[in-house]
Amino acid sequence: MKKDDRGPSLTVQPTRQKRTAGRLRPAARGGRGERKAVPLEDGQHRSDIPVSLVRAALGLFASRNYSSVTIKDISSAVGVNPSLIYYYFGSKEGLFLEVVNYAVEEAFRRFNASHKEDVAPADIISQWIETHIIQFVLMQKLAKISLDYASTPVRSDTLDKAIRKFYDREAIVLGRAIRAGVAKGHFRQVEAQDTATFISTFLDGSLFRNMMFPTFDYAAAIESMRQIVLEHLGVDTYEAAAN
Repeated sequence: MKKDDRGPSLTVQPTRQKRTAGRLRPAARGGRGERKAVPLEDGQHRSDIPVSLVRAALGLFASRNYSSVTIKDISSAVGVNPSLIYYYFGSKEGLFLEVVNYAVEEAFRRFNASHKEDVAPADIISQWIETHIIQFVLMQKLAKISLDYASTPVRSDTLDKAIRKFYDREAIVLGRAIRAGVAKGHFRQVEAQDTATFISTFLDGSLFRNMMFPTFDYAAAIESMRQIVLEHLGVDTYEAAAN
């Protein structure tokens, strides 16, 4: 298994963007029409700017916290005019929403890409657990910004749903695989929801433990947990799909 310390690669466009005639269009401005175009610096391409802002914001929000990161901090990290953040996202909250959506979609994009047809239930569970090793940096950033947001006094229903989406989708992936394994006789009879919650909780714990203790060997811990889960499910022997 390979650890990825380079962070995620951006393969999705920010979701608040709309497309017109195949081109990105900034978010509407409360019924007053589209914003006027913002001048770019030499060498900048407008299509690159939204994704660059999302990636820069993810790093800043994760290394600091939402309230302390300013629009100027984010724009300076990319080297663009601060007004471009309002042009594309409407506000810092709008950009934060896109950061959460990006991190969630990127996590599942790589997981889905590893799937083949007729994947065995044990492989699905194993691949999801291994995703947290391969994409540890991304998962840890998502966990950090989610925890930071949860501690803010003012909450947004939209942001709550965006963060919850990750856990809802994780529960679906794990729950379906566990129930399918039981139905096919691959697993012993277990409570699917409880087992899925255990897996999710352990993975979260590994992300935060590594924040507190950087030398913590998260890969070894997650691998051990995978073997424990498979044994709990009644899988006597298991070889990772990659082998």
